[in-house]
Amino acid sequence: KSGEEAKKERSHCLVSVMAANNEIGTIENLKEIGRLAKEYGAIFHTDAVQAFGQIPLDIEEMQIDLLSASSHKIHGPKGVGLLYIRKGLKLPSFLHGGAQERGLRAGTENVPGIVGFAAAAKEAFSTMEERGRKKVALRDLFFKRLLEEIPGAKISGVNPAEAEGIGESPENSFLSLLHHRLPGNVHICLPGVEGESVLLLLDQKGICASSGSACASGSLEPSHVLLAIGKSHEEAYSGLRLSLEESLTEEELEYTVEAIKEAVEKLKQ
Repeated sequence: KSGEEAKKERSHCLVSVMAANNEIGTIENLKEIGRLAKEYGAIFHTDAVQAFGQIPLDIEEMQIDLLSASSHKIHGPKGVGLLYIRKGLKLPSFLHGGAQERGLRAGTENVPGIVGFAAAAKEAFSTMEERGRKKVALRDLFFKRLLEEIPGAKISGVNPAEAEGIGESPENSFLSLLHHRLPGNVHICLPGVEGESVLLLLDQKGICASSGSACASGSLEPSHVLLAIGKSHEEAYSGLRLSLEESLTEEELEYTVEAIKEAVEKLKQ
């Protein structure tokens, strides 16, 4: 149903969007999506699992009605999450039984997990800006070195026409091209090899990486995310994803770049 039809009928609908993609790290324009959702009378939910504690999220400015996040993404305990519900929005019970969670979710709360999540969130938000600056610098250097060492490699989630001119002018700097990407996300398509094969060689060198999202771990299907942004099947199979922490050193970064380069060269022999 089109937005105009929904607006005319005033029918209830839900718009649910990832705040940031869990595979290629691209950040959605939540402010504009929230504006459109409100214009058409829709409830706006964002899955902020990847973005929570990593980038600023303004509930009011983005007109978010519902926001979900997970503890383990900010180094909190596993098995704990949160759902923000805008005041006045009425939701049905998710689990029937007891009256816990204001009657929305029955069952005994995981108090240690909740407290751990709160502590992790406090730490994440108090250090977000500092961590973000460090990770952006490492991320941009990582991309720069990968493109220098591996001819034909392509960054995922940027405009291909812009990416061709990286380094040629200040306007095409990494900082401007990668502005709408999570600070610690590195995703690249490697020419002529399969990402899964690269992973096996990296694992032998003690490097943890993935060829897609953690949700799709073990899947032999090409990345639906890469296919959706116009990558070919060959490119979708060649994806490599790494998540950077601010504690990463430049020596470790160079070691990883060299390991990826060696893996690509070996697989092409």
